[in-house]
Amino acid sequence: MPRLQGKRALVTGGAAGVGEYVSRGLLERGAEVITLARGLSQSSGTIPGAEALSTDLADPASIITAVDSLGDMPFDLVICNAGLVLQSPESTVTGVEKTFGVNVLGHHLLYRLLIERDLLTKNARVVLTTGEAYVMAEDCSADAFFDSTQKAYARSKLGNLWQVAELKNRYPQLHPIAVHPGVVASGLGGSKTGFLARLRSLLLISEEAGAQASLIGATQDLPRGAYWHNTLGLVEFRADDPALDAKGSAHLWNQLETLAAPFLAQSERTASSTKVLRSRSC
Repeated sequence: MPRLQGKRALVTGGAAGVGEYVSRGLLERGAEVITLARGLSQSSGTIPGAEALSTDLADPASIITAVDSLGDMPFDLVICNAGLVLQSPESTVTGVEKTFGVNVLGHHLLYRLLIERDLLTKNARVVLTTGEAYVMAEDCSADAFFDSTQKAYARSKLGNLWQVAELKNRYPQLHPIAVHPGVVASGLGGSKTGFLARLRSLLLISEEAGAQASLIGATQDLPRGAYWHNTLGLVEFRADDPALDAKGSAHLWNQLETLAAPFLAQSERTASSTKVLRSRSC
């Protein structure tokens, strides 16, 4: 892995689970790491050297507050790792289905705020975690209701692939990458202790192994818009793959922009007020 001295990295869900090992891997390579997490997942302990900000991706106000706390130095790496799996229907404070609200909309608002605030360097890597479950979905929409755990999660993972495609097309100054970490024995599947957790650990890969896909996506010479799979490597989609549905991805992007617009405007007003206060104090 390349060294990352002088690079700044932002990792969602970066304090526990797979994200913890993404954060540790980036730190080991010399990066400055800031994690955004709710802090509800189990971790192996504190991460020496990482700065942690409490952030709820289901709550736009929480995301804005986190971005307000990031300072003025831009990021070279943004790892959109956080993910949610629900067993029953829930909604976010904005009224959208919560799996979509966290896995898709929350990350969209985050990277759009970073773009608007000029907090991403030229050619910054924006890595989004997807998953093989996306093949079970044909669409990802803010209008979808919770019909099952599997379907809601699959739609969100297709949405992550579409986000990467749209970032590639709309922001040539960025280097978006989608990654599949593998089927991980993480807290998303249930408790990390007890018999079932032990069984999962025997059948699935570890959280540390699952982190490698994001570390590869963040550091290796992969093309813009690439999809890196933990066992298949660089994936080339078939022509009929739902990931290549340009009409679907454009529709999702427009929905995300509509949902994010009031919060982007609110953030801009907050940023402008802060600049005025700073100039008066100087």
